[in-house]
Parts: sequence; structure tokens; C-alpha cells
Amino acid sequence: MKNPLNILTRSVYISVALFAIGTTEASAHHSWAPYDIDNKIERVGILKEFNYRQPHITMVVESTCADGRVETWHITSKAIRLWERDGHDSEFAEIGETIKILGWPARNGKEEMGLSAITSEKVGFMEMRNEIRQKGARDNLPEVTISPDDCQ
Repeated sequence: MKNPLNILTRSVYISVALFAIGTTEASAHHSWAPYDIDNKIERVGILKEFNYRQPHITMVVESTCADGRVETWHITSKAIRLWERDGHDSEFAEIGETIKILGWPARNGKEEMGLSAITSEKVGFMEMRNEIRQKGARDNLPEVTISPDDCQ
């Protein structure tokens, strides 16, 4: 017969471990560490996708470089609740329209960025955030592996 105390003890350990894993993922999810928060880049391109859903609004913008190379930028913005609170227009542009994006590029060299601002014909300049003020955001950052001026 199994000891009920051992079963209870194991259940507590498993619960604590699962909670720790869940909070670590949530913390990383809301971190700006993946982005080069000390440098912004700007791209002009075609809005290919706009996903107005939780947990964060995302979009995809295709930008053509002077040398003909095409960059496909995956952009993450704030949550819908914050977008609406700040009065941003979710219909700032139609799919297929040209927009300008300003944001913090991913440190790993992927074509990803955290959104700072959008400029479109319909709404003009729409700022999401000007700076990152996340406590500890500059602690233990990985090295930046991209050049912000590679394609403009």
C-alpha cells in the first residue's frame, strides 16, 4: 500500500515545478530582452498581415532594399487592451498599402522587431511607445548581431 504522505509530497513538488515553468515563460514572453532596445530601425514596406488579437497585436511588412533584396519583417506590438486605451486606430492601413515602421530590431538577426511607431497615409504618425522602461531590460543582454542600417 502506498503511503498517502508520499503521494501528497510528490503532488506538491509537481505543482511547484509546473508553476515555476509557467511563470518563467510568462516573464520571458513580456520581456524586451530579445530586442536591441538601444537602437531603432525604420523600414518602409507593404503591409502583408495585420493580426488584431491577443496576446499581442502582430503584423508582417515586406520591405524591398536598394539592392533588390526583400525583407519580411514580423512585428510585435502591444496588447489590444493597451492599443485601445491609447486611442490607436486598428484600421490605420489596408493590407497591401505602404507603411513606415519604426522599432527595435531582434538581437539575433532575424527580421523581427518590437514596434515603436507606424506611419500610414490614413493616420499619419502613430506612436506606440518611444522608449523601453522595463526594469532589468538591460541586464545580461545578448550581443547585437545585426546592423540596423543594413537595408533602408
